[in-house]
Amino acid sequence: MKIAIYSPNWVGDAALSLPFIYHVKQKYPNSELIIICKEWVQSVYQNNPNINKIISIATTESRGITNTFRLGFLLRKENIQIFYTLTDSFRSSFVLWLSKSKKRIGYNLQGRGVFLTVKIKLPLKKTHRYKKYLKLIEKDDTSINQKLIFFKKEEIEWAKHEIKELGIKNPVGLFPFSVSETRTFPNGKISEWLKGSKENFLIFGAKNDSQKANVIINKNKNISMVSLCGKYSLRQSMALISLCKYALAADSGLGHISSIIKIPTISFFGANRALVTKPIGKSCVVIDQSNRCNPCKKNICCLKSINKDDVNSSINALI
Repeated sequence: MKIAIYSPNWVGDAALSLPFIYHVKQKYPNSELIIICKEWVQSVYQNNPNINKIISIATTESRGITNTFRLGFLLRKENIQIFYTLTDSFRSSFVLWLSKSKKRIGYNLQGRGVFLTVKIKLPLKKTHRYKKYLKLIEKDDTSINQKLIFFKKEEIEWAKHEIKELGIKNPVGLFPFSVSETRTFPNGKISEWLKGSKENFLIFGAKNDSQKANVIINKNKNISMVSLCGKYSLRQSMALISLCKYALAADSGLGHISSIIKIPTISFFGANRALVTKPIGKSCVVIDQSNRCNPCKKNICCLKSINKDDVNSSINALI
């Protein structure tokens, strides 16, 4: 039996889908499991023994009615019996319908019900996202003890070599950036939080974060910092993160990755987002000052209220 899963579109959400994928395979152990995802999140799923095939959608093919039909017709060739969609988009449900899969499962919203054979009622707004995914297979929760991200031996050996070439011992991951500017670490607070630190920080981010990373480095010349922004692929960055002593993370995909691969991770949250999207790994502490403001002024006020003692106590709780 072939089962397909239409992946979420963001790295953090893709990471939160991993328990769902694990339990689908547990429920149907003899199935062939196919992941349909955008190309920028496929690294989250690579080398996963629960996944038999990844169909990656290129950026140039991710929009437009023509590409939607093309994807749906392509998936018909897979002869899918059960198809789940983890996104809430109308497009994903339409793709499920075009695929002609026998059983099409998703949440009943945005007029998608006409394309689904199994329509699930949307859970409460404050349900954590990984639990929202699990609800599609009638599972309320999971222990998150199982391994969810997998690396090949060659990937780890490559990462060790890169760290050695950088001349850094016991690196600490720093993920200060987010897709939302209000979730990105305020520059002045980074200097406060890291003042006097003797750690060796590796700054991770996208290519367009490079200039901002250089600003951080220039403002903290007395702290060991190296920017890796845009220098490696997501998969390579994940392997490098797996060798970090611990990580300090904005509300971002990399914070989810580091926590899931059991790197002690301190995640900075605000605007009550932690209730729904905090990292799910056991090696994570969340610093959240959401109750500081009423009414909420979004993340930036929450982040600015976090002080060095908050950060140090969280590091001490994990390390």
